[in-house]
Amino acid sequence: MSNSVEAARKWLDILAGGAVDQWDGFVADDLSMHVPLMPGEADSPTVGLEANRARVEALWKAWESFRFREADVHAAADDPDLVFVHVYSDAKTVWGAPYQNRYFIRLRFADGKLSEHLEFMDPRPVLTAFEGHL
Repeated sequence: MSNSVEAARKWLDILAGGAVDQWDGFVADDLSMHVPLMPGEADSPTVGLEANRARVEALWKAWESFRFREADVHAAADDPDLVFVHVYSDAKTVWGAPYQNRYFIRLRFADGKLSEHLEFMDPRPVLTAFEGHL
């Protein structure tokens, strides 16, 4: 995909749907993902396609429903492969807890594939929705 903004929007759709099977050909083999404020997150990024697919797939088993809304997506003026996202979510866990959050995400594309996902969000809604399940 040549347009990184379009690719970023597609990535949000893939994530929201938990569609880890759609990662092939879309993300780089050395994909780096890090969500520093996520409870239980490692201090350093998780690197590798399969390692990240496994962690996202495990997390997405907790969602009955999940959607992103009001995505504001922009490529950096001096680097079209660097994309910044501000987006909100609405979700419900499989045990019935509601979840809403706001995210600031920095994405990096290389050779037309997603190579880096760095995400910041408020950990308080995660702790509330996952209380007793973390």
